[in-house]
Amino acid sequence: MPEIVVVLVEPLIAGNIGSVARSMSNFGLSELRLYKPCDLGDDAYRFAKHGRFILENMKITDSLDEAFEGLDLLVGTSGAKTDSQKKFLRQPITPRAFAEHVKDKDGKIGLVFGREDQGLSNDELARCDIMVNIPTHEINPIMNLSQAATVMFYELFSADKGPMTKLLAGEFEKETLNDIFAEMLEEINYSEHKKPKTKIMFRKIIARADLSEWEFHTLAGVYSRAIKSVRWEREGKEIKKDD
Repeated sequence: MPEIVVVLVEPLIAGNIGSVARSMSNFGLSELRLYKPCDLGDDAYRFAKHGRFILENMKITDSLDEAFEGLDLLVGTSGAKTDSQKKFLRQPITPRAFAEHVKDKDGKIGLVFGREDQGLSNDELARCDIMVNIPTHEINPIMNLSQAATVMFYELFSADKGPMTKLLAGEFEKETLNDIFAEMLEEINYSEHKKPKTKIMFRKIIARADLSEWEFHTLAGVYSRAIKSVRWEREGKEIKKDD
């Protein structure tokens, strides 16, 4: 994952600045740059909570060039998009698509957020390489600055972590489980005319489940124990409890 630098363009509300810093700390980001911000006062630090250290080390500038200095890729965020192929300036991608696009890249990426009331201007968006828009309901399409930032940070963090890899059960394990299930149907005197369809249904469920080896052994153990329990009950024996 590349290094992410958060850039706020003329933020108007100190509490939002603090909330962005707090959210950055939630997702492992630390570099914040402010271009012509409002007076931070006490609100920014109060809202930052455990992200206070980010405000203490942030960079404040009166120059957009300086705010963008050293950034290899600029990503502008905006709630105003277009579906027209001719208006390419505001043709966006989603936060998830953006996170997947950059997760294996190197360098420094500037994540640029605009003003709470007007967002980023066309000139500012024109300086960005990519535009990202967060899909929202039409009844209230524009998100609060800190909320939008949190969505972006989450997607980047999740893409970097990726799904947990699990060792899947193979064909042998799945066939073994199907055989154990079929054996259980016999032991419980399941209706003969229902057995074929029930076995097929179970096979399809197992195929869709993508069982891990641990999940296979757990299920196989449960079904095997159920079979023994039925047999032992029929024979008048008492099944022992697991240790």
